[in-house]
Amino acid sequence: MSQPGFDFARDSIVRTSAPAERTRLSRQCGAILSRLTQGPATNVELATLALKYTGRISDLRRSGYQVTAYDRNRQTGVTWYRLGGQDGA
Repeated sequence: MSQPGFDFARDSIVRTSAPAERTRLSRQCGAILSRLTQGPATNVELATLALKYTGRISDLRRSGYQVTAYDRNRQTGVTWYRLGGQDGA
């Protein structure tokens, strides 16, 4: 089915963003990254910066940052995160 005035071939091209656009972090990602550069942080702390902190951590990982969950207390639900190469708490 075709629509008049709509060029499917031209409008279906996948456009990539400029390199500067691809590396830009959201405000929440920046806040989490800033906190993690200060040292390890718990999920409780990160949730105060972004309720969906796990998604922002995934965004940081996709951007090339090595964020690891290195300690987890299953009884309390507290998980510790850090940037790669940092010592634990």
